[in-house]
Amino acid sequence: MERFNYPLNIIAADDPYPTYKWLRDEDPAHYSQTEDVWVLTRYADCSAAFKDWKTWSSQRRGNLLNDLPERVGKTLGTTDPPRHTFARGIINKAFTPHTVASLKPKVRALAQQLCSRAYEKGAIEFVEDISAPFNAAILGAMFGVPDRDFIALRHWLDDFFKREKAPPGQEPPQAIAMRELRGYLANHAEQRQAQPGDDLMSAMLLAEEGGQQLSFDQVVVTTMTFFTAGFESTNNLFTNLTYALALHPQVYEEVRADLALIPAFVEEGMRWDAAAQGFVRTPTHDVTLHDKNIPEGSQVLLHIGSANRDEREFADPDRFDIHRTDQRHLGMGQGIHFCVGSPLGRVMAQFLFEELLPVSTRWEIDLSGVARVTTPNFRGFTRLPLTVA
Repeated sequence: MERFNYPLNIIAADDPYPTYKWLRDEDPAHYSQTEDVWVLTRYADCSAAFKDWKTWSSQRRGNLLNDLPERVGKTLGTTDPPRHTFARGIINKAFTPHTVASLKPKVRALAQQLCSRAYEKGAIEFVEDISAPFNAAILGAMFGVPDRDFIALRHWLDDFFKREKAPPGQEPPQAIAMRELRGYLANHAEQRQAQPGDDLMSAMLLAEEGGQQLSFDQVVVTTMTFFTAGFESTNNLFTNLTYALALHPQVYEEVRADLALIPAFVEEGMRWDAAAQGFVRTPTHDVTLHDKNIPEGSQVLLHIGSANRDEREFADPDRFDIHRTDQRHLGMGQGIHFCVGSPLGRVMAQFLFEELLPVSTRWEIDLSGVARVTTPNFRGFTRLPLTVA
């Protein structure tokens, strides 16, 4: 292969995994000159970096590719200890097992309602008919945002993760999205300060850790991160799982016949086609890896999508196997930044497929109508036409 430069848009390819394998085998510490980013693709390297925050910082340049300076240092994902430890402590007080448990009846009821409608229609657009309203209702309930507002904000949520260069004299879509979301949520936070409710934003505004509280701006930006990352990760998880079932009809038949297999199906889906394909870290000193010198201050992508298919860690990694025992995937991250919303995400996925699979008699995707997410960190679909009856 000629000199290869990792392109940010490879995540939107139908099958980027052969390229990931080439990188793991031939250039596991890859530098893309065109994108000015280092890419680590082996499981052992990514796992070690996720665990070593002292060497691989989230606070130096953020955790997204070409992250927005306005985010860096103000969210869970863009801080290191001790700042991260303090923020995580407060958010853990707000986002408790009780929070997830209290949402379960709403999650179940909404999944039943949406899946019943889907079966009545027979042919649906999965994102518009199920995934988007499902996410909007649950995330909205968590933060006290009305469903109608959440749906109206959706295009800002999508644009937030784009990394397009705007024409001269114009603002990039990601900068506009951050400004609009921040403005809406600042107004929402002011209302919650004046009249707290039974929601996570109110809990974060009121929570204390060692006599300290999150600042108003931290609460706003943290809520924005929950909205954006929560929507993108769960939407892409659901669409990738739906797509995987269409590609593997034998898995569809097996899981539909035994719904107790759904948790294993969800875990394998997180590994096989990860919604979050990678997060950025920045070395705090020069690091030598695979005979390459990665300079201090570089932007380094820990490639979850590739690591989860590493044959050095997983047997027959390209096979979708719901009976897999070597399930140590990085789909929810690892180390101090392990996804705080992972318990709720798993519950939502489990309940959704527990309701949709039994009522389905077909599971066919119209490939001519699909559209993939075009952000450089997440992999999934913005359109997924599905026939279930």
